[in-house]
Amino acid sequence: MNIIFDRDVLLKGLLLVQNVVEPRQTLPILANVFFETEGETVRVTATDLEVGARVGIPARVMSAGSITLGARKLLEIVKELPVAPVEMKVQENSWVSLKCSGVGYRLVGLPSSDFPVVQAPDSASWVSIDARALKEMLAETSFAISHDESRYALNGVLFSFQQAELRLVATDGHRLALARRALDGGQGGSGIVPRKAVHEIARILGAGESVRVALSGNQFALSMANFLLTSRLIEGQFPNYEQVLPRGHPTKMTLPKEVVVAALRRVSVLSEERTKPVKLCLSPGSMKFVASNPELGEAEESVTADYSGEEVVIGFNSRYLLDALSPIAGDQVVMELKDGTSPGVVRNVEGDDYVCVIMPMRI
Repeated sequence: MNIIFDRDVLLKGLLLVQNVVEPRQTLPILANVFFETEGETVRVTATDLEVGARVGIPARVMSAGSITLGARKLLEIVKELPVAPVEMKVQENSWVSLKCSGVGYRLVGLPSSDFPVVQAPDSASWVSIDARALKEMLAETSFAISHDESRYALNGVLFSFQQAELRLVATDGHRLALARRALDGGQGGSGIVPRKAVHEIARILGAGESVRVALSGNQFALSMANFLLTSRLIEGQFPNYEQVLPRGHPTKMTLPKEVVVAALRRVSVLSEERTKPVKLCLSPGSMKFVASNPELGEAEESVTADYSGEEVVIGFNSRYLLDALSPIAGDQVVMELKDGTSPGVVRNVEGDDYVCVIMPMRI
């Protein structure tokens, strides 16, 4: 195999797939990326057997073939190369020559015959969605993914395809985040996409393009121009999230997002470090944020609130509130409270495309 790449194109391709590679592997070949020629394109593939990524990059193919090279070290080398054509040539015993404007390397490769196949599922029913919309949905839900490995079904995001709607849901048992967007048709189905794949999708998605997503059997796939990501779905039963969504909270307030965020950050400086508890004291005309720590002191801040009901006092993990507020793009947010023991709700002021339910704390 003998190929000539544009250095920047090669670097971009490696950056798209290299995060899939786990630095510690029981199988040495999984620490490598797989190069394979296909016409005037070179496919670059990485996988850890759970998540796989494949990108097609243009190149001048002098002779066809395939090889695998260590992902981390190759990326390190390409980052340091001058902006000039890069020639890759496979030699005897899987050694690879890499040359670029007077710079030369000889790298140890591994034969490609044992590299796992990464390809789109054959019977997939693809659904198109705007890349920006999907990126927003992941930002609105991924923060609520559980890190408790004993609750394996919560270690990802539920993708639920309705007839004309895609829903993404994540929960860690203390909070639940739901995002929804309209689709132009599509078939029903659902699956739990693991955390690693979710983070990779969010990282590579851009704006102003359409992507295709699909569930097939135990596999999730995402496809866009010259790029494919696949992931094994998490086996397990996701909780019935619709039962968690509160119905008809009596107290509903529209508040300035940045004012609430700033108040939470200021008072939580003096809250207990592990769970960051903050008390919300709602009274006619105002909402007061209060934090205290016997070893440090107390902090409080009041903001104006369009509220005229009875006083409500409730405690929350301030990090959870900040996480819920962060993905909201507008200047205003909706907060819903019932009493001191019922979950609180954060919504987008413009509709029901985003909602986060947060369990209260005893403070």
